[in-house]
Amino acid sequence: MLLLKRPGELLVIEWLRAWQNEPLSYESRSLQKAGQPGFIADVHLVRLGHGEAVHHAACAALDSWIMFPPWAMVHPAGSPQTPGVIVAMVTRIGGLWWVNPCRILRRCDSDQRHGFVYGTLPEHAECGEEQFVIERHPDGSVWYVIRAFSRPRHWLAWMGFPLARWWQCRFVRDSQNRMVTAVANPEPWM
Repeated sequence: MLLLKRPGELLVIEWLRAWQNEPLSYESRSLQKAGQPGFIADVHLVRLGHGEAVHHAACAALDSWIMFPPWAMVHPAGSPQTPGVIVAMVTRIGGLWWVNPCRILRRCDSDQRHGFVYGTLPEHAECGEEQFVIERHPDGSVWYVIRAFSRPRHWLAWMGFPLARWWQCRFVRDSQNRMVTAVANPEPWM
């Protein structure tokens, strides 16, 4: 959804309620089948450190939505990352406000992984899925991983495809930086 001015929290929550039963904006797929024609598959990872304390801090940061930079705010703030929950990323790009709704599709929780996957709803500028996960490798190293497959959905995203990809890459970079900082300095937000 595209707006000329920043929407208030209550308005976004009202829209999220209205979008509760909306279908995904793409045919249901999974990240394992991301090689579908027309979709771009991305995998981005950054090492957060080593050991149980790092793993605990990284999982807590992910659960607190720390990975979203201030310019890409999640609404409602502090939403649970449980399947069925609808959230929106609200951001300003090119002088316009974008409200991008997603549905949490599944959790990715095991001894080695902690995180979730969300899929885009019809009002999102893109269509596809994105996974945010903390991975603990056998050597004890802890990684923040973003896996996604997407393609533009909104006509402006199609027309400005290079700019849309630049913003996606900026999100990844800023998200990784926030997670690295949060894990290194957990006190302010825990």
